[in-house]
Amino acid sequence: MLKLHYLRGYAFSARQVHSQIAIVGGGTAGLNVAAQLIADGHAIPQQIRIFEPMKMHTYQPGWTMVGGGLYDINKTLKPMEKVLPKNVIVSDSPVIKINPEENQIHTFDGDKYTYDQLVVATGIRTDFDQIKGARQYLEDPNSPVASIYHYKYASKMNRLVDEFEGGKLVFSEPQMPIKCGGAPQKILYLSHDRLRKRGIKSDFHFYKTSALIFGVPKYAEILTDVCQRKQINCHFKQKLVEVQDHVAIFEDQDTKELKSVTFDLLHLVPPQVPAKFIAASGLSDAAGFCNVHPNTLQHVKYKNIWSLGDCSSLPTSKTAAAVMAQTPILVKNLIRTWKKGLDPIPEYQGYTSCPIFTSQSTLLLAEFKYNSELDETFPIFQSNESRLMFYLKKDFFPFAYWYFMVKGLWGGRDGFRFFKGA
Repeated sequence: MLKLHYLRGYAFSARQVHSQIAIVGGGTAGLNVAAQLIADGHAIPQQIRIFEPMKMHTYQPGWTMVGGGLYDINKTLKPMEKVLPKNVIVSDSPVIKINPEENQIHTFDGDKYTYDQLVVATGIRTDFDQIKGARQYLEDPNSPVASIYHYKYASKMNRLVDEFEGGKLVFSEPQMPIKCGGAPQKILYLSHDRLRKRGIKSDFHFYKTSALIFGVPKYAEILTDVCQRKQINCHFKQKLVEVQDHVAIFEDQDTKELKSVTFDLLHLVPPQVPAKFIAASGLSDAAGFCNVHPNTLQHVKYKNIWSLGDCSSLPTSKTAAAVMAQTPILVKNLIRTWKKGLDPIPEYQGYTSCPIFTSQSTLLLAEFKYNSELDETFPIFQSNESRLMFYLKKDFFPFAYWYFMVKGLWGGRDGFRFFKGA
């Protein structure tokens, strides 16, 4: 085998390593696929190679709770080696290109890898730099600008709300898709309730790039009522394009006119984009997401390539709950086509879930599938805000994630997977 060694910028040789199953991405989706392949007896750890440059695994759904004063930031971070399946091979150099015709992966350090089956699970990247001035004010500890879409900025949000003494709060939401489309509203309602309990007079404004408060009519009606009851001013078709000192600049999506809005506290949500190498490798749809069949999760052109989660083209809300529903279907179809020579089963119907905090003690559990059709697990608790659902999200979901999902034993709303082996 050849290996690439660098000395003062010169490459002397290159190596090529083969893995039966390559997984690009060690976040929730990639980790879950690896864990279920092993737990279900389809593969041994040494047959799997995960490409993941990050040293820490993050429970990103927890950052909303951090910013909302409900959760400790340290509970959302664990060293990658603590959560990856034991003996799985890890490559920590970023993937820069895939050659699907040759079943080949290229990494930043110059190495090349081949595979039998490839799972693309790179998630979606927050792009704060698309909002002019955003990063400058987010990084400034003295500026009243924060975001739950980064662990550091989520902690800052918690501090800013704790220290807030009254005035105008502005919350933004960019164009979809983003990680958990309901998260911008979660932090809005959590912050509102915290200040209400302290008796702080506040003027809340919610600026959305889209024309709807939520894409599913039933939940849109409930959330509209929540905003009216809390006296939150909603502004639609307004895109945040720039942040200045105590001023947010929004672009009207119809007229393209710019509007300056003053604030005493700004919570912003950045636009989000898939990894560039997906499009550069010829694997993407027009929007840059890995182009897979919406029901089988198999790539539309390359039959040994699969994708799930935020980086995939699946036309459903990008949430951890969606990943939990997608993983067993992807694993099943990968094994059917690879080991048994059978066609994949078009089983995934777009299930996703968005647990939306509406206060410091209540939550609206939104569950739906493709075409915004309801797909509820607990209908009796999902017609309004629920205290029971609040504790399910706040306490049980993090526990299930860290102690069962990382072992391939958690199936989301299907529950524990103790008896779902090969």
